[in-house]
Amino acid sequence: MTGEPLYEGKAKKIFPADRADEYLVYFKDDATAFNGAKKGTIESKGQLNNAISAAFFELLAQAGVKTHFIRQVDANTSLVKKVAIIPLEVVVRNIAAGSLSQRLGWPEGQTLATPIVEFYYKDDALGDPLINNAHIAALGVATPSELAHLEAEGLKINRILTAYLLARGLKLVDFKLEFGRTGDGIVLADEISPDTCRLWDAQTNEKLDKDRFRRDLGGVEAAYQEIYRRLVLAKPIYKAKVAVRLKESVLDPQGEAILRALQSQGESGYKAIRVGKLIELVLEGDDLTDVQKKVAKLADDLLANPIMETYAVTVESFS
Repeated sequence: MTGEPLYEGKAKKIFPADRADEYLVYFKDDATAFNGAKKGTIESKGQLNNAISAAFFELLAQAGVKTHFIRQVDANTSLVKKVAIIPLEVVVRNIAAGSLSQRLGWPEGQTLATPIVEFYYKDDALGDPLINNAHIAALGVATPSELAHLEAEGLKINRILTAYLLARGLKLVDFKLEFGRTGDGIVLADEISPDTCRLWDAQTNEKLDKDRFRRDLGGVEAAYQEIYRRLVLAKPIYKAKVAVRLKESVLDPQGEAILRALQSQGESGYKAIRVGKLIELVLEGDDLTDVQKKVAKLADDLLANPIMETYAVTVESFS
C-alpha cells in the first residue's frame, strides 16, 4: 500500500478505497501482546491472517452472518465496507484459558458447561477492561437491543465456527469479535484469525495461535502456517447422509415387531412400518460430485447390503 493510512492499529492499517463507503485493510506482520507492552514481528503473519480471516468471513456470510468483508485484494489487503466500530470487544469462551482462568482460578483446558459471552470496553489507555451490561448502559456505547444482538450473534458465530474448526481437527477455545454500525444495521467487522482466537489441536491440545508469542513458546510462524494449511489450503469439507432401507420385497422383522407393539396398545391407525438406518459422514473432497461418488462407493462396498437393501445419498457443503 502507498500513501498515508487513515488509521494504523497494532495489527492493521486502514486506507481509503475507490468508493467512499469502503476501506482497504492492510494486515501487518507486527505482533503485540498485553495491550502493546510486548512487541515483535511474525514473518508472513499479515498474509496468513488476511487469508485466514477472509476464509472465516466467507464461511460466516454463507451461513447468514452479515459482515463488513467484500473480498481479498492482494496477499496482505482486503476490501471491506466502511463501518462505525462499536467500542466493545465481544469475547466468547468455550474452554477456560487466559484471563478467565486467572480471574476464576479454573484450570486451563477446563471445558465450560455452556459458552460464556463477555464484553470488554475498547480503550487502550484503560487496558480494554472487562465490563458488564450496567457499565455499557452508563457509557452509552450500545443500547440494550444492540447488546442483545451482539450476544446472540456471538453465540451464533460460535456454533458455526466450533463445528467448522472441529471438522479440521481444531478446538475453538475462545475468540474476540468486533462489530460496526452501517446504514443496514450492525455487521461483524475487524478480523478473525490466530491473533483473535485461541485455537488448539483437537488431539494434542497444542496451541496454534498468538499464545505462542505471548508465552514465548516458539514456533509462532509455524503455528499460523498450520492454521492456514488446515483452513485455506485444505480441500473443502462436506457433510453426507446415507439413508439405508430394506428392499420392499424383503421382510422387515423389526418393523413388524414395532407394528405389533403399537397394535397391542390400541394404536390401530398404523398399517405398516419399515425400519432403516441413517449414516452421517463428514469428509474432504474436491467438489460435490467427487464426494457424491466417494460416498456412493462407500455405501456399495460397506454401508449397505446390495442383496437386501437400497440407499440414497445426500451431500451438502459443511458450514
